[in-house]
Amino acid sequence: MKLDRIFTSHMVFAAGKPIRIWGEGTGCGRIVFDGEEMHFCAVGNRWEVEFAPRPYGGPYKLRAELGGETVVLEDIMVGEVYLIAGQSNMQFKLKESNSADMAADPSLDIRFYSPERLEANEPVKPEDGWIRNGDRIGDWTAVGYLLGNLIARKKGVAVGLVACYQGASCIESWVPEGTFEKMGICLTPEQKHHDHFATLFLKWNEDGYLYSFAFRQIVPFQFNAVIWYQGESDTTVAEGEVYASELSKMIDIWREDLRDRALPFVIVQIADFIPRTDDGWRLIQKAQTDVQSLQEKVITVISRDICETDDIHPKTKAPLAERIAMALEKF
Repeated sequence: MKLDRIFTSHMVFAAGKPIRIWGEGTGCGRIVFDGEEMHFCAVGNRWEVEFAPRPYGGPYKLRAELGGETVVLEDIMVGEVYLIAGQSNMQFKLKESNSADMAADPSLDIRFYSPERLEANEPVKPEDGWIRNGDRIGDWTAVGYLLGNLIARKKGVAVGLVACYQGASCIESWVPEGTFEKMGICLTPEQKHHDHFATLFLKWNEDGYLYSFAFRQIVPFQFNAVIWYQGESDTTVAEGEVYASELSKMIDIWREDLRDRALPFVIVQIADFIPRTDDGWRLIQKAQTDVQSLQEKVITVISRDICETDDIHPKTKAPLAERIAMALEKF
């Protein structure tokens, strides 16, 4: 028996949310967390326990007795936890931004976990577990790290960031295979953005691929909010006309899988990009605003007036992180 890889020392659980712990293997076991004890037996090859929500706090220890072996995790916090999701502008690293010289403030408790990624050269891997502020921060998501700094400074609590992104990814890869077809959305290849078919991106842009490979890795971990920054790879006119419905459906699916139907989503509207002032680009931006009227607890953050317009990957991320932080205050 074993714990899922997301459970390591230095991890952060989401305050006010059920604390779910799960893993694989057969037999029975025991989990002790914050003075509370849970016994369980696996069903098939999977087991899971759920502790009641906790307020901000820590550090705690977690003791897992699994199939005759004991695992002890230390320095566990309960704080704000965000799923940092989308494509390349969310994957964009701090060292690539114009905040690259930002020094880690050791007084701020920020932690980062990256599940398995398709790209072999990714420097932060699941076997690293939850890494803490100051540990290779240049390789963290820029938006996530800058947001974490703001939240940790303002609230004085631990902040956990979980990566769930893939550059040049299309939205249909982030939902179960066939989802949009069942909704009656059947675009032809000619109606889709070329990123769907580019050789480099072909594997991860298969219908449903990133949903199965990336998102399902962290289900049913609990989050205080999802930050979604994606859309550049869906900027044809035909895609723009259906994107609001697609994004709304994705939100429904993710909330259901994470067992949190009120999970807040902050949607980052893609920035302006001078070479793309066409109808397809504008339709995606509009759709990312319109989704607020289709879903409760969804707020769209505008980036067009605070980011560079001559680069599809704007290096200015700090003002965007500030707007995301302000949006989170409204939930």
